Amino acid sequence: MDSRWIGMGVSCLIIMIWLFVCGVPTELSMVSFVALAAMIQIAAGYRLGTYVNRLRQMAYHDSLTGVLVNRRFLDKLIREIKLAKIQQYPVTLLFIDLDNFKKFNDCHGHMEGDRLLCQFAAILQASVRSQDTVGRWGGEEFVVLLKHADTQQALAIGERIQNQVRQSLSGVTASIGVASYPHHAATAEELTHKADTLMYEAKKQKDCMIVATH
Repeated sequence: MDSRWIGMGVSCLIIMIWLFVCGVPTELSMVSFVALAAMIQIAAGYRLGTYVNRLRQMAYHDSLTGVLVNRRFLDKLIREIKLAKIQQYPVTLLFIDLDNFKKFNDCHGHMEGDRLLCQFAAILQASVRSQDTVGRWGGEEFVVLLKHADTQQALAIGERIQNQVRQSLSGVTASIGVASYPHHAATAEELTHKADTLMYEAKKQKDCMIVATH
């Protein structure tokens, strides 16, 4: 929920309690004073909510790329698996690592490396659906949570990501590990481990995507 509206709601509640305790003024000058005080209180609540939103954004999202940090991504994955168990739908996880990123950094410098990571994050967000979630697991490793998506749908998205990386990121490719709930794992932790392991297998070949078979 947006903290700005919570702040405004709390401010309105405080005003109502104050009026209930002190009574509604009848003199015109007091009415104007109370109206002004109410507007200031509501504005202050809105600004406080805006500040809380900004803090939440900073805590939940990677400061460089803007995607979810790993702990928030994992929290979201755990919640999604629980919901998928109840509603019985598939969830697929992509673990993605940029090949040759260290070489790129050594050749072009860390500032260019950071710029490339931001470009890659933008490619991921543009390649998935609106209901999907992108996160940064650490370094050049990223993760994608695909809701209501089976392995075949995930393969199509993975191929789209790899094609975009080949076209847009000079000399860098993407290796991907793919695993789905419930076919390859029963929990979020198992799904994470499976997709992560497959990604490392894919990296041995580079520019490769490996899908879980059991």
